[in-house]
Amino acid sequence: MIKVIGFDLDDTLWAVKPVIEKAETRLDEWLTANLSEMKYTMATMRALREEVLQEMPELLHRITALRRYIIERAMLLSGIGKTDAAHLSNEAMKVFLAARNDIEFHEGAMEAIVELSDRYVLGALTNGNADIDRLGLRPYFSFSFSAEQVGAPKPEPDLFEHALSYTQVSPDEMIYVGDNPVLDIDAANNLGLHTIWINNGHREPGMTTADVTINHVRDLTDAVGTIIDYPA
Repeated sequence: MIKVIGFDLDDTLWAVKPVIEKAETRLDEWLTANLSEMKYTMATMRALREEVLQEMPELLHRITALRRYIIERAMLLSGIGKTDAAHLSNEAMKVFLAARNDIEFHEGAMEAIVELSDRYVLGALTNGNADIDRLGLRPYFSFSFSAEQVGAPKPEPDLFEHALSYTQVSPDEMIYVGDNPVLDIDAANNLGLHTIWINNGHREPGMTTADVTINHVRDLTDAVGTIIDYPA
C-alpha cells in the first residue's frame, strides 16, 4: 500500500536553468547597485569555485554555503574588509535565494500535488536549495530534506533513508518522482522504492527501469494510479 510520495524538485516540478540564470542576474544587479568597488560578476566568480573547494572541500555538497563563500571571497579580493564581506555576502545570498525560489511550475504540477496531497504524505528530496515554504508547497508537503541537510547528495542513499525513517514507512510503501535517471530513478530503485520517471527528453535512461515513465508532470496522478493498481 502506497503511503508516501517523494519528489525531486529542480527540473521535475519546474525548469531550473532559467531560474538560476534569473537569480544570478538579480544578484549581479544588486552587487552593481550596492558595491561600486566589486570587481567580480557571477560569471567571473566561477573561477573562484575550485579555490574555495580546495580550502574547504566539505562545502562540495553544501551548495548554499559554497556560493556564499565564493561571493565573500570575491568581495575580499575586491578590497572589501573581512567583516563587511561576511555581512554583505549574507545579504547577497538573501537576494539570490529570493530569486532562486521565484519559479514557474510546469503545467499541471500544482494541480497534481494538490490532488495527491489529499491521499498521500508528500515530501521533497533534493540536491538543490529550493525552499518549499517560499515555493508555497508547505500546505501540501509534510517534509523536505536536502543533500545539504543530510550531508550527502543523491544518488547516495542518505536522502531516501532519511525520508523513510521520518515517515516510518517501508520502501515498498513509497513512490519517488524525478527527472534524472541516475540520481533519482536508479538511486530510489536500488533501495526498493517505487519510481516514476518524468522523461523530459534531455537524458538517456539509467541502469534500472522506473515503474512508470511519463513525459509530463501533468500525467502524474494517472501514473500514481497505475502503481496503486499493480497486482499484489
